[in-house]
Amino acid sequence: MNILELLRSRKYLQRILLSFMLVVIILVMTSVILYFNAQSKVFSMQNDADQKLLTQINFNIENMNEIVKELAVSLFNDEDMIALKSGADFKQSILKLEKLNGLVATSPYLHSIVFYNGKQDRYFSSLNHDLENNQLYDAIGRYVDSHTTIPKLQLIPMEMDGDDDSFDVFSLFVYDGPTVNSVNSNLLVLNIKPTWMLDNLKTLNALADRENDVIFITDSEGKVLISNDRNPLEEQDVKNTLLQRIASSGKTMDYFTYNQHDKKYRVTYLTRGMNNWQIISLQDYSVVMNNVRQLKWTAAQVTFSVVLLTVLISVYFSVRIYRPVGHLLTLVKGNGPHGKTNQPRDELSVIATSYSEITDKLKKMEKDQTVQINISKVYHLRSLITASESISEQEFQLRREQYGIDVLPHGSLVVALVRIDNLREISSQTADTALSLLNFAISNITQELLRRSYSSEAVDLKSDHLVFVISKSEGIGLDDLHKIFLEAQEMVRSYYRVTFSVTLSRVFESYRDITTYYTQDLRHSNYRMILGKQAIIDPDTVKNNEEFEQFHIPQELERQLTEGLKSGDRESINDGVLRWMELIRMFSFENMFSALLHMVVTLNNTLSEMNHNKLNPVSVNLQAINQRILEKETLDEIHEVLMDAIGEVLDKRQSARDEKSQLIADTIKEIVEKHYSDPDLNVQKIADMLRMSHVYLGQVFKGQEGITVVDFINQTRLAMARMYLENHDLTVAEIMDKVGYGNESYFYRLFKRQYGTTPKEYRLRSAINRNT
Repeated sequence: MNILELLRSRKYLQRILLSFMLVVIILVMTSVILYFNAQSKVFSMQNDADQKLLTQINFNIENMNEIVKELAVSLFNDEDMIALKSGADFKQSILKLEKLNGLVATSPYLHSIVFYNGKQDRYFSSLNHDLENNQLYDAIGRYVDSHTTIPKLQLIPMEMDGDDDSFDVFSLFVYDGPTVNSVNSNLLVLNIKPTWMLDNLKTLNALADRENDVIFITDSEGKVLISNDRNPLEEQDVKNTLLQRIASSGKTMDYFTYNQHDKKYRVTYLTRGMNNWQIISLQDYSVVMNNVRQLKWTAAQVTFSVVLLTVLISVYFSVRIYRPVGHLLTLVKGNGPHGKTNQPRDELSVIATSYSEITDKLKKMEKDQTVQINISKVYHLRSLITASESISEQEFQLRREQYGIDVLPHGSLVVALVRIDNLREISSQTADTALSLLNFAISNITQELLRRSYSSEAVDLKSDHLVFVISKSEGIGLDDLHKIFLEAQEMVRSYYRVTFSVTLSRVFESYRDITTYYTQDLRHSNYRMILGKQAIIDPDTVKNNEEFEQFHIPQELERQLTEGLKSGDRESINDGVLRWMELIRMFSFENMFSALLHMVVTLNNTLSEMNHNKLNPVSVNLQAINQRILEKETLDEIHEVLMDAIGEVLDKRQSARDEKSQLIADTIKEIVEKHYSDPDLNVQKIADMLRMSHVYLGQVFKGQEGITVVDFINQTRLAMARMYLENHDLTVAEIMDKVGYGNESYFYRLFKRQYGTTPKEYRLRSAINRNT
């Protein structure tokens, strides 16, 4: 069989070779396309880079302009600068110069700040600049005198030394008159360093790796404002040729090729910038084309080398890759049915079909076997934990060998019980499958840590806890188990944001005692209530509680809680509840709940006594409080529930008192407004009407309204007297009688104190005001 016949019979080998050849063809085509498009791509990238550079320069200048404009407006309107801007006191003006110095020193843009004070006909400026003050003032004065109109808040090139060929600063003018030459007009000039803009141009060129490029800025008339000192064009060339071509394009941003004295440049420009400035970039065209030519030659050389190498490697690897496939095909055909199949199938299809059938069968068998073993293992572990005394040693050894139960029959054993903290809240927020996965994760993490030193098995008892049976041929140290479970708690908390508590039994010697110590762990795990979440509980930790059989709440403690609730003394109540909680921490588990229930009943009985014969009794839902207490896992959480309930009761009582006080105050005002004409109306009479103590009534009214009852009666009477004076022709004596005053001098004194004038004078003024 020759090579061609071999290739025809090996479809997979053909595919390998075709795949490699396809890669070679794609590589050649890509290289050709890149070769012919290199110049346009380079120019496009160059154009994008130039436009981004010019846009960034324009943005930086506009950003600087906005910052300086905001500073100028803020400084011109700053009340602290009035002494400089328009103050007449020369000494006060001098004192404000330090602020100008500080502003110039902290700004990267500012060269100097100059105020012209119209009242003093004097200039004031910051001192930290490189010019003589007189030179600075003269330059500004010359510019102001030679221009009747100066645009406000616009950067203007300024020559400080009288040289028209260069600009020393860019100045921004703010003044308060219609024109800068108005009489007593005040002027603010902020001078900007041109070096900042030049440094900005150099920095952006350096960042773009374009140090040899020429960038300059011109005004609308073509005068060069800023250049990076490499400009090969004369200013006349810029005006006559370059700017005319830019203007004729009609585009805000574009590029073109420009010839100047047998030298070719690539020109990129941005027009309509701030103040109609134009930003222009010149790049040597030969530099751009050198990059293109170098890219073309490099691409051609690399393409030829890669294509040649790829062809050789393709042939070599095609043969090497196909060799094991051919061997597998021989094995499959040798073990399969004889004869040719009618279906045109390649080698991999035949191999894949055979392999798939075999692996599917193996996986199904392994899965079924694993499931059966795991179910049986969990069942026997649960039996061991709940009924270990009924399992003989022979049966135990048989289960160990058959199901791989990693528990020693004798030696040192410990039962550990794990409860997830906040289980009720987690169960309400997650599905049962998610909770099972969480238990599985805790079991796996903890067992991985335990099995570094011990034999260990874990089982989920499908209630609210996991059980670990830990064993070792020699002694087990509870301190070491503490450290292991602490590490497991930290890992679970960091991965799953969940905490759990652990209860450890004493070390025992026989597997038959597992159920006894598991039952003891169940009881001890309830002491999480006093030890808190994420606790690790062992028999020594709860020994004192287990031995404390007394259940007694001192009468003094009950009395403190009762009297505090009656008086509304929150501090006393909180102290009483805290003392009660501290006492509960000493009790055994059964007595803890009895003491808590006793506290709730005491609070309810006290509240019932307080509500007796009251119009608006305050109720508390004892059943709801009990339910909330049962849902909590620690005494601290129960304490918070109790204090919330007590706080709610006290707030309701205070609200009832406030409503009653406001009702009394409103009733007093209603009585006064109806009976103000009664000369005998006073606090005592109102108290008699309401059947209250006049002292209590006065205190309540002042607490609600901020004034005494007597003052309110006088205010009401005087307001009515003023109304009669304005709208009726009654005499003062008749008005006094109508508003309840019998003493004329007393009435006059109160009226003048209230309105600043006598009743007669008030009537006269009122009549004059009506006739005006």
